[in-house]
Amino acid sequence: MSKVIKIGRDGVGRNALEKCSVVPAEAILSGFAEEMGDVHLESADGSLVIGTWQATPYAEMLTYPNGTEYAIIVSGKVALTNPDGSVETFGPGESYILPPATEVRFEVLETMRKIYVLQTSK
Repeated sequence: MSKVIKIGRDGVGRNALEKCSVVPAEAILSGFAEEMGDVHLESADGSLVIGTWQATPYAEMLTYPNGTEYAIIVSGKVALTNPDGSVETFGPGESYILPPATEVRFEVLETMRKIYVLQTSK
């Protein structure tokens, strides 16, 4: 049965956030990402994922070669360093779009929670 999925201001939907491991250990540049998350919706082929993700301070190089991510920060703070070296910092209520194949330094500055939409071509 299909119905509307409510996601609260805290990013929590039908299920509580659970411990998860999304960040590959080899991608971490500094810190250690203690992660929690929940997938609210995933298409049958996995090309669309909508969820909430939270992590403690750490840094990694991040890119989605065949995908685009849209995220809105619910709490905490994250800095994204663009390929040209410019840095964009995002806090609660702010959002970003990471275009396909754009590699950024992704650094969680304060334990951060985001609601994200990730679209990839399969």
